[in-house]
Amino acid sequence: MKMKLSILSLAISGLVITGCKKDFLNTSSPSEFTPDLVFSSTAYTEFAITGTYALLTQDYLYSARLPLNYATNSDIEVVGADNVSYKENTNRGLSNYLGTPDNSAIAREWTTIYKLIERANLCVDGIRNSAVMKTKDSTVMKAFLGEALTLRALAYFELVKNWGDVPYKAEPTKYDLSNVYLEPTDRDVIYDYLIADLEEADAYVPWVGSGTYGTVERITKGFIKGLTARIALFRGGYSLRNRNGSYVTERGSNWEKYYTLARKKCQEIMAQNVHKLNASYVDIWKKLCSYQMDAAYQENLFEVANGLGRSGEMGYSIGIRFYTNSKYGFGNNANVVNTTAWYFYMFDQKDLRRDATIAYYSYSNGSAEVKEVFQTNPMSFNFAKWDQRFMNSTWAAMNKAAGGKFGYGVNWSIMRYADVLLMFAEAENALNGPTGLAKDALKQVRNRAFADADKAVKVDAYVNALGDQQSFFNALVNERAYEFGGEAIRKYDLIRWNLLVSKIQEQRDGFKQMLSGTGAWNTLPTYLFYKYKSGNEIIEKDSINFYNDKGTADIAGYTKIPWLSTQTPANKTLYSDRVDLFSSGLNPAGVPNRHLYPIANSIIAESNGTLKNAYGF
Repeated sequence: MKMKLSILSLAISGLVITGCKKDFLNTSSPSEFTPDLVFSSTAYTEFAITGTYALLTQDYLYSARLPLNYATNSDIEVVGADNVSYKENTNRGLSNYLGTPDNSAIAREWTTIYKLIERANLCVDGIRNSAVMKTKDSTVMKAFLGEALTLRALAYFELVKNWGDVPYKAEPTKYDLSNVYLEPTDRDVIYDYLIADLEEADAYVPWVGSGTYGTVERITKGFIKGLTARIALFRGGYSLRNRNGSYVTERGSNWEKYYTLARKKCQEIMAQNVHKLNASYVDIWKKLCSYQMDAAYQENLFEVANGLGRSGEMGYSIGIRFYTNSKYGFGNNANVVNTTAWYFYMFDQKDLRRDATIAYYSYSNGSAEVKEVFQTNPMSFNFAKWDQRFMNSTWAAMNKAAGGKFGYGVNWSIMRYADVLLMFAEAENALNGPTGLAKDALKQVRNRAFADADKAVKVDAYVNALGDQQSFFNALVNERAYEFGGEAIRKYDLIRWNLLVSKIQEQRDGFKQMLSGTGAWNTLPTYLFYKYKSGNEIIEKDSINFYNDKGTADIAGYTKIPWLSTQTPANKTLYSDRVDLFSSGLNPAGVPNRHLYPIANSIIAESNGTLKNAYGF
């Protein structure tokens, strides 16, 4: 798919666009081409589908904003900023649930998603009405239809997750604008529409590896089933709802039906054995950062195909922080999405995912040292899954010559097979309790997280001891935190479980206990000691005493830093205030758990009175 996201294909993708005036649900642009021409051949239709995929790589979709701004904050991901900008009505403010209707970024997000929906609608309508559907090429066209239906479902899913009830339109914009100024549709109704579309798409699109569906940069059957499962869990989960001006967090109706569907779809993926867990957790990220497809495991069910030099902020705005230095070149700004010592200590100390996920160091610093530098601020850790040292030589040459920001081109993985296993375990447990099937799925995910010597205790004994539904669910809540840090999943998990507020408060309380050395955290070391490997460039991670106090005296060959409870009083105050600012807009007066975003004023103004804000905005 990356080769198809060329200037030529992007231009031809405009063939599907017909002209209408600008308004809040119409994002079309004029063209002399008509759907009759575009959908008269499989070749032109593929260009139209490719042009729809191309929108996924926009900054306001999966290149940056959806995964990096809208998916924070949670208890493990926090927006990186100082205490002043946490309060601002910027992208950082959005992450802290402080967005207001006059924020222009919200309008651009909304409009870009509806633009994707409009393109998908044009493809769906054009393919359904194409004469090619009655020829020998109908199988090819039906597969294109399945892709378009799935892209549309993905777009509406993002709208509902972030705004709740929104206008739903499953047809192209009409010239008389009769289907433009629509009132919002209940989110549960939208979810049901999306599930029906995905069930249809499932019948048309092949598994990855079949014909032209050779990589996970294109929607394939596994992702369709996985997305169906994810949406079904949201349909059966909790959300903030407007009940005639009273704002309550409620579960969707008939949740068992949707959990049963999620269980079924996950089990179908598992039984096919096309997608598997990569044997090495860190290898997932090495392959993504070096632009390699994982043909051996296909753990990623679908990747948005960003382009080097064109799109993708993974590695630039999220990942290990690199300051400009002589070895790797131009620095990044990987403080957009941060994590903290709280998340670090959530992990079992033997969990191999911890150091593959959390970077408690930067590379170089303001003095441009060519080495790893320990991050002494426990609120400014980074996500290690994106590492410039994983990138390939083409990227390295561009970065050494760069004088400013450019598209890193690292794909965004929307779903991994680990998610399928854990969704299955969750649904199975909710329906039937912690059965052997549920435990086996959880064990598969934990198995690669521990060295062979630790598996008997950390995998088998740990999971086997989960003897009731609640303890198994609690373990899944934790496991999904360990597995998916920084992957734009945690916040939405907590929302659908109705745990967002309580888990964020748990983070606040726990972090403050760390700073004071009280409660469960009174045994943490007062000072950390670390040393470098030979060459004085890479910190020897195993040498750091994160869990054992080595006293206060200097140790030869080690650097000593004050840790948590021995921070200066000024820093303790600063960090304590900051953890309260994280997600500080989540519970305004009268609207507890306000995880939804406002509709932008400009969108409301263009809606002819069909849209208005609620939830205290």
